Amino acid sequence: MPDFVRVAATSDLADGEMRQVSAGGTDVLLARVDGQFHACTAFCTHYGAPLATGVLDGTTVVCPWHHAEFDVASGALCQPPALDALRTFPVRVDGDSVMVRVPDDADAHGKGVDYHESDGRVPEMADASQQADDRLFLLVGAGAAAQACAEELRERGYRGRLAMITRETHTPYDRTKLSKGYLAGDAGDDALRLRDGSFYDARAIETWTDRVVTALDPDARTVSFEDGEDVAYDAALVATGGLPRRLDLPGADLDGVLLLRSWHDAQTLVKRAQGARSVAVIGTSFIGMESAASLNGDDRQVTVIGRDGTPFENVLGAEVGAVFQRAAQDKGIAFRLGADVQRVETVASDPDAGTPRRLRVVLAEGEPVEAELVVMGVGVTPATEFLKGADFRRDDGGLVVDETLRAVPGLFAAGDVAAFPGAHGTVRIEHWRLAQQHGRTAARNMLVDADPTAVPHAFDGVPYFWSGQNGVSLRYVGHTQEWDEVIVDGSLDDRQFVAAYVKDGEVRAIAAVGRDKDAAAFHRLMARGETPTPDDVRSGADLQVRLNEVGDDG
Repeated sequence: MPDFVRVAATSDLADGEMRQVSAGGTDVLLARVDGQFHACTAFCTHYGAPLATGVLDGTTVVCPWHHAEFDVASGALCQPPALDALRTFPVRVDGDSVMVRVPDDADAHGKGVDYHESDGRVPEMADASQQADDRLFLLVGAGAAAQACAEELRERGYRGRLAMITRETHTPYDRTKLSKGYLAGDAGDDALRLRDGSFYDARAIETWTDRVVTALDPDARTVSFEDGEDVAYDAALVATGGLPRRLDLPGADLDGVLLLRSWHDAQTLVKRAQGARSVAVIGTSFIGMESAASLNGDDRQVTVIGRDGTPFENVLGAEVGAVFQRAAQDKGIAFRLGADVQRVETVASDPDAGTPRRLRVVLAEGEPVEAELVVMGVGVTPATEFLKGADFRRDDGGLVVDETLRAVPGLFAAGDVAAFPGAHGTVRIEHWRLAQQHGRTAARNMLVDADPTAVPHAFDGVPYFWSGQNGVSLRYVGHTQEWDEVIVDGSLDDRQFVAAYVKDGEVRAIAAVGRDKDAAAFHRLMARGETPTPDDVRSGADLQVRLNEVGDDG
């Protein structure tokens, strides 16, 4: 074993502080909590963010980028979107010196580690003989929620059969990258997979790809497939996500009018965009705006078309939405806002003159927009047609569940399809991290559902999502579909601010740009039930100090 090396003086860190230090050339996160020093991986196992720039709450460190949470004492993964825990390293205090010992391979974790490698948190199952029961749990869907549920079931000791079902040809992949790095050419196919195929094989997680579910009978506990096969299950999770909407208007299905939801969609869009000199994007929410940012450049003109007055107007409000609009315009992206699309039509081309085939987006008012490609990013519809007629299925396709994410005995729902009890009524939220949290909670309760003596676990996660486009990174904590006012602390012009969304006298959500630590601190405060008041935001209260005060109080 390597020797202990000095990394800091005991006086370098006050209680409740952390910093990144070097242990013989290896970066380590050193934290001091309740007088004890802890050393662990310095970088988040999700995308490699330096954890020292995040927030420490007790022994919980919050990643500044995407709010994965870890325990610095044990290394345990507490909250996604990371999949793997941190490594911890032995610490010794010798006089006024803090000493840490790291193995030779310590750098092979966190920074630079492949996203789909495992740290062993989810135990392997050498073969089927390890299965301790004959139950079959079916996970209908293979996205964020289903993948998290599968891993949590195995980690919690479930040893029956376990299968993920997807109509796609891929095992779970990182959908959040499609409209960002993948479309921009910064991330290839290998960067999308959440886990290698061997991960699922080693843990006896069956992946039924290219299978279409046509019906699910919750009373008989059976799933029917397009090929006519029926499969009986003991417990099931519906985590089928959403299907991208295509506007119901003439020309919406023309060749060159593309959607973006799946890996296949993204591959098609990347291929069709090669050589295209103009793209029209219909939709001013996240898929539309992120796609526009990723497709912009290489002498390609991108025009965004939307009905609202500013991007994200219904999600972030006009003032904050304008920040993203200006950032996009600074990069050369054009906008046609307050515009109703009437139809899409083909513009005659002249192959002999080398004129490319073009499409024309005709608007209710003003000049039409011509482009070689049209991308529709106008939202999704829950993919739950196979449950049509079920009492718990709403008109919008959402599946109503209780606080344990159970729709009916033996059947659970998670992610985009789940209409679950929120702090202010039933909500359906389409966030990647929330879907993973749902999956983990559903796994616990699928096991409880078969054991009447066990205690159910109510979902209590705080919604969070992120976006990055045109050099602006957004962190959004909480959830609200309406607000009475938006309080801005900081400068919108300088892109350094926290915007608080207030409804009925309470802050229900914040949007932060250039204030990652404040977003992480607010997240922890909300999780603790200590959400700052509107007056706190108006006065510019230091959220990190407030979090420390709350932690000191218990």
